[in-house]
Amino acid sequence: MAKAIDEYSLNDLMQRIEEMFNENPGPIKGFEAIVQYDIHGDAEGTYQHFFHDGKLTIKEGTEAVPICTMQMSYDNFKKSLLGKLSGTMALLTGKVKVKGDISTGLKIESIVKKYKIKEQL
Repeated sequence: MAKAIDEYSLNDLMQRIEEMFNENPGPIKGFEAIVQYDIHGDAEGTYQHFFHDGKLTIKEGTEAVPICTMQMSYDNFKKSLLGKLSGTMALLTGKVKVKGDISTGLKIESIVKKYKIKEQL
């Protein structure tokens, strides 16, 4: 039986995202980027998502220079995964702060929608 998103630790959730994306690489094929998430609030951590050759590798910490860094609370991170938080609205209301290439951040939102994450958790 799948777990509810609130039952995942931040690290476990990152591992599950990596599994889901790599089980179905179609939506990330051709997407090349390093995206960093600075998460704060109920859970905290910095994770870098390496998109390369239709594969996603997630590493904790800051190993490389990201093209885009998104800062948000853990609660808003979960909402964005579930499609309950629009990237545009999150930016406009300050729920997400983006450093670097904003278009990459918005591209991530369209990719995440294709995975229907709430159906896979």
